[in-house]
Amino acid sequence: MRSGLAILALGLCSLAFAKPQDHDGDSGHDGDKGNDGDESSSAVATATGAAATPTTSSSSTSGTGSTSTGASSSALIGMNGGATCTDLLCVGGVVNGSTITYTLQSLNAAPLGWMAMGFGATMANSPMVIMWPNSDGSITLSQRKTNAEVMPTVDSNPPRQATLQSSLSSLTGANPKLVYTIPSTGSPGQETIIWAFGATNPGSSAVDATLVQHLNSGPISLDLSQTISSSSSTTTQPVSSFHFPLLPFEKKIVAHAVLSMVGFIILLPAGALVARWTRTFTNMWFKGHWIIQLGLAAPVIIAGFALGVSAVETSGSPHLNDRHKKAGLAVFILYMVQLALGGLIHYVKPSSFTIDKKRPIQNYVHAVLGLLIIALAFYQVRTGIRTEWILTTGRAQIGNAANIVWYIWVVVVPVAYFAGLSLLPRQWSQERVHHSNGAEGAGTSTGPIARY
Repeated sequence: MRSGLAILALGLCSLAFAKPQDHDGDSGHDGDKGNDGDESSSAVATATGAAATPTTSSSSTSGTGSTSTGASSSALIGMNGGATCTDLLCVGGVVNGSTITYTLQSLNAAPLGWMAMGFGATMANSPMVIMWPNSDGSITLSQRKTNAEVMPTVDSNPPRQATLQSSLSSLTGANPKLVYTIPSTGSPGQETIIWAFGATNPGSSAVDATLVQHLNSGPISLDLSQTISSSSSTTTQPVSSFHFPLLPFEKKIVAHAVLSMVGFIILLPAGALVARWTRTFTNMWFKGHWIIQLGLAAPVIIAGFALGVSAVETSGSPHLNDRHKKAGLAVFILYMVQLALGGLIHYVKPSSFTIDKKRPIQNYVHAVLGLLIIALAFYQVRTGIRTEWILTTGRAQIGNAANIVWYIWVVVVPVAYFAGLSLLPRQWSQERVHHSNGAEGAGTSTGPIARY
């Protein structure tokens, strides 16, 4: 399969040399629709599809995902060019005088977000050509550069100007391809290039759109000096058994998710349940409550939040650009407010409590805010599992086991808490006896003191 796709990539590049059928070179014939160009015996290029005359600008070229047909691979015999494949894409190049036509073709091993190649052996300081399809059917070509392992930025003055070939590109079928031409640097030969494949579409046609970190990348060798023959082929390992290891930012996301879930939907509910169920049975309930909510949960939650921020930084994606990130910051701030409020309630006793024996309003706020934080945390975990992981990494959806556990836990926690409300009559009875005896901070005949 890979050998055929490599030849196909070269065949598509050969369209750059075919004589156009119409006046502007882009109008098509519906009779050839669906042919990718390696089966036709004609040496004349014919672009088919909805867009007969795509428009070009500095930011994007509209191609409406048309399929190009044209010269067979036999038309390449005798020309200089080469092709090579990775597990995610094939890169083909054909020399045409002073220009080279490059084709990047997805192998359908992962969703196509964007594809890129750079002229060099490392990401740093290599001129790059990055392309991606847009929702309106257009294609964006962005020339970029970076001096480190970070998201490359637009190069306003690249050493060679790349030109998108929308009539040769195709966004349809299982193996979409993006084609461009660029001036040659001299006699064709062996060249080392870098490639990258992103599974998340930038969501914008702007050349400076933010790119989510690639799914995979690396250096490859492409020999453009070889003479293409009928036996030309490219060998790669099969994709069916290939497993993409987690990238550094994805590992941080996993750690962020684990710590956040442990902190927000395990430890915080546990601390709330300790307060709800044990306060009428022991004076030690508050100690257990604050140890869980502050001593155990705080380090876990802070570490989880820090890893989330670091993952965003590492991936090169913007902060606070979606609902999950915004809600996550809000929940974290609310948690910090809750800790401060808990300390205020415990150490600062208003006169209404010490003299009038009335429960201060902040006690009620503390209880309601705690339940709100836990509810929002459940929502955050849900969006993280169902949407954020996919949007950020481009990987497949997390297995259904996570959904099952979430559904069970989102039922168990509220049921356990509201069942504890059955102890309210006992709590109120203890407080009345405590007030009538005038005791402060000691147990009574009906049980421990329920308040802070």
